[in-house]
Amino acid sequence: MDKLNNQECSSPAFWDSKYQNNDTGWDIGEATPIFINWSKSLEFNQKILVPGAGNGHDALYLASLNHEVYALDFSKNAINNIKNQASEKSIIINTICKDFFNLHKTYNNYFDVILEYTFFCAIPINKRSDYIKKIYNLLKSNGIFVAILLPVNKPLSQGGPPYGINIKRTISDFKKYFNILEINKSPISIPPRKDNEVFIVLSKKQCL
Repeated sequence: MDKLNNQECSSPAFWDSKYQNNDTGWDIGEATPIFINWSKSLEFNQKILVPGAGNGHDALYLASLNHEVYALDFSKNAINNIKNQASEKSIIINTICKDFFNLHKTYNNYFDVILEYTFFCAIPINKRSDYIKKIYNLLKSNGIFVAILLPVNKPLSQGGPPYGINIKRTISDFKKYFNILEINKSPISIPPRKDNEVFIVLSKKQCL
């Protein structure tokens, strides 16, 4: 993707056009193998938020397992795609068409899990600290953040989206609000992203 200014790539209209034209090279067309494997560890139904859900493959998969899933995206086209797939597959899922950063405070301390993939790298770098604070507020006191962070091999200076991720600095920023439960380069990353993404599981700190 060509280098864009922050205002352009932060616009719902920009992403609407991507979905309308099927210009979604980041979309692997199915649920993510890493998340499928991780979901096997869930012993109870969870209240899960998927911000920047896109076409919703991961959200729909988790909803099909009877978790209470909320798929959030500010692109109307993305949300409509999720609704259509849910209807076709008879899957119950909650959709929210809204800017993640403007999600109402009634959702604070609401979710057991927040699932992240290809959203963190799509927002401007100067909003990442706001993103971390937001997910902290949205999670319950015992909530966890499950994420695949990428691209970790792309310099921040190259712009985006996707914007590069300095994994050492990023983990340091998350550690202000979260405890690290797991961090690794998963052996089941999809081949095009192997060694360029990091799987993390974090738990919300009880006191700051």
